[in-house]
Formats: sequence, structure tokens, C-alpha cells
Amino acid sequence: MKVSVFTPTPQFENDLMDAVRIFIGSAEALSATEGGDLTLRHEEYVEGSVRHCTVSISGLYAGSVSRTEEVLPNPLLDKRMHKRQMKNCAYEVMKQATAFHPPWGSLTGIRPTRLLYMDMEKGHTLEDAQSHLMRDFDVLAEKADLLSQVIRTQQTLPGQRVNEIDIYVGIPFCVSRCAYCSFLSGEVGNGRLLPPYADALCREIEATVRMAQEWGLTPRAFYMGGGTPTSLPAPLLKQVLDACKPLLKNCREITVEAGRPDTIDEDKLLVIRDAGANRISVNPQTMHDETLQYIGRRHTVKQTEEAYRLARRIGFTDINMDLIAGLPSENADMFAKTLAWLRDLSPESMTVHTLCIKRSSLLHLWEHILPNGDMVGDMVRMGRETAQQMGMRPYYLYRQKYMAGNHENVGYALPGCESLYNIGMMEETANVLAMGAGAISKRVNTHTGLIRRAPNVSNIEQYIDRVDEMLLRKKQLLSENLIKEV
Repeated sequence: MKVSVFTPTPQFENDLMDAVRIFIGSAEALSATEGGDLTLRHEEYVEGSVRHCTVSISGLYAGSVSRTEEVLPNPLLDKRMHKRQMKNCAYEVMKQATAFHPPWGSLTGIRPTRLLYMDMEKGHTLEDAQSHLMRDFDVLAEKADLLSQVIRTQQTLPGQRVNEIDIYVGIPFCVSRCAYCSFLSGEVGNGRLLPPYADALCREIEATVRMAQEWGLTPRAFYMGGGTPTSLPAPLLKQVLDACKPLLKNCREITVEAGRPDTIDEDKLLVIRDAGANRISVNPQTMHDETLQYIGRRHTVKQTEEAYRLARRIGFTDINMDLIAGLPSENADMFAKTLAWLRDLSPESMTVHTLCIKRSSLLHLWEHILPNGDMVGDMVRMGRETAQQMGMRPYYLYRQKYMAGNHENVGYALPGCESLYNIGMMEETANVLAMGAGAISKRVNTHTGLIRRAPNVSNIEQYIDRVDEMLLRKKQLLSENLIKEV
């Protein structure tokens, strides 16, 4: 859909469109140009100390909403409230015109937990913060309650101590590309890049070990992800994990994202177990073979079951499984069968993702066969109920743009099986040393909220040639002295 946008504050055009896209995910702005399917006009003026804002729409939908707000003396705070006033007008007029109440209201951020935490830092109770979220952002009660459950779980878990660091090692390869995938990863193909990539990665790991020792950093949680780490042959997987040994010996949590069942075999699982991993993922996404074929997974439900049982037999006692709500051609009954199947397997944790339709994936071409938002909402709700029946509690939550039905991704786990790494990443509260193509190291200042990042190049061949540069970026990040400030 094309949207003609007229506003006296063009710097806020993207914010206006963010509000429109809550209701029409595919909306595309035509700046101050007539001829869109929808025309949005934003007008405002200041009278004394009061700012008057009006947003009206015409075309496919019609309506108008006005709001008044006090102009604040603090320019930065006023800019934030100015933007919120304008977005809320656009949100309200779209809500009235479409007769649709988005489950997350006017929120467009990916970490809604931060709003509750920020409110609690001002001295409010969690219950008060939950009420403020519903009042200020029109969030539905069930979503606000879910956020409160996540925070209650997180409050029972240890945070990252001073001079602790989380470790990420990225394997950006997959045996095939899933239709919904937007990650920076390459297909294994003939495998020619696997050995040079493993060699380059080990060089970066070994130098990072020395760097961590020099700075007195203690690894807390280790996560090997991708891509699919088990797309590496067992000898290369062992080579990489052997290089990681100095980082693993004192970790409280060691996770390897085994992921695709068609890449899992006994040799690889033994390598992972012998490296000390105490948590793995075996990710089915669905238990319907026809859907798996449609989305390019190239494995079967039977292979998932075999990989899961093999992991149990080898001795893994903490297994996560990922599901996706809203896959093409699936309905609520099919998702219910997937949940019942997963409940019978009894993993220690599960993540229920809402399908996200990004332009860098293939699924945006297939929107006509995707479940509608109401059905996806039913699926997400069933996932939450199933987790509760299994004794799991929600421990992290994040959102993305273009999620089906405007819902969320939630990690559920049995008490004691929550991933500290996942919480640190999703809440952006953990310092991270990251290795591999596309990996991003991060330093967090807990006093100011300032986050510094040092990204590695994402192109695999460039990464192989530029490892020394990636190490220099990490060294510069550490030298910014954020450790002492934390």
C-alpha cells in the first residue's frame, strides 16, 4: 500500500509511518506526494505553552484525531514527548478507522520490558508500571501481564557481575536457507569455505582469549549460534570448540545451537558434549512435513524426533526447541498438534516465535497463504498455555517489525533452565565478546545506558581476510574503559 504523507516535521515521517505500519505492515511512504492509496496529513501549532497536534487520514480509511500536550522546558525530553504525541495521534486515527486494537497498542520498540524497568527505576511498583503501560501505550492487559511475568522471572536470576563477559561464537552457514530467514548466513554448498572459515575463526578466538585474560574478564555465558553450528563437519566443529576451551572452563552456561535436525549426528553431539556444553537447541519450527518442505527446511519430523532422542541418549539434560506461529498454510489446529507433539517430547525450554515477514526473506512474496493476525494470536496464546502446562515460565520477550498480527517472540523455560545469555542479549544488559562473521561485540554502561558496539564484517570471505582488523576493533572497544564505569 502507498501512503501519501504530508507533515511540517519531515524528520518525524518515519515515526508517523511506524504507527501506520502497526495496522498495515506493507505500507510505503510517498513523501508529500498525492496519489497514495491512503493520505495522511499531520498538522500542528504551539499556542502559549501548549502544542496542538492533528493527524487526519483519507482514501482507503478516513478519520481525524487531535491531541494537546504541554511543551516541556527540557529540549531532549520535549522532542521525545513531541514524537510520542504525533505517533499517538496517527495510532488513534488508524485504530478508529480500522476498528482494530493491536495487542501491543502503539508500541513499536523491540524491548517493551525496558519501559517497565524504567518506570520501576522511578520508584513505581511492577503493578503500577504495568498499569502505566496499558494507559500510555494502549497495550492489551494480556500482553502487559505477560511482560510482568517475564520481569518476575528475570528478577529471580543472577545478572552479569563486574568484569564478567558473555561469549558469542558465530557459524554463519546453513545446509539450506529457510524461506523466513533474514539472518546473515550462507549455504554450505560444496563446503570450500568451511576450513578457511574455521581457521580464521580459531585465530580470532585464540587472540580474544588473550585479550580477555589481559583485561581480567571472566566468561559467564557462552553461546555458539549462526547460521547452524552443526553445519560444520565434526572435525571442524571440534577444532573451533577446542580453541574455545579457555573461555569455557569457568562458564556458568554453555549453549550450542544445534538447530537443524538434518545436521545433527552422534559424532557432532559427542564433540559438543565433550566440550562441556550443558544446553543445546534442536529446532523443529513445526511438526508438519508439508510445511517443512514448503519453507525450505529439508528435514522431516522423524529426523527431529531422532535427533532429539539421540541428544537425550548421549546425555543432554537441557534441550531447547523453537516453534514458529504463523507459518504459511498452517492453521490453529495444526499449531495445536505441533504443541501437543512438543509437549510429549518434554524439552526443558521452548521459544515460540511469531513469523516475521522481512523483505530480506522470501515470505513477503507469499503473504496470501499466511494465517491472519487473529489466528496467529490464537497460536501465540496456545503456546503460552502449553508452556504453563509444562511447568515453564516466560523469561525473555522481544518484538520485531512486520510480525504477523503484531505479536511477539517469547522464551519459556522450566525454573533453573533459563538462558542467561538470551536474557542479556534481549535486554541489552550484558557485555559480549563476539567472534565470527557478522558477530557484534558489545559493552554496556549500566549507569548511563550507553552501549558501544564493535561489529565484525558479515561477508564470510572478507571476514577470513580481515580477522586482524576484527581483533583491533575489539581491542578499541575494550580500551574505552567502560569496564571501570560498570
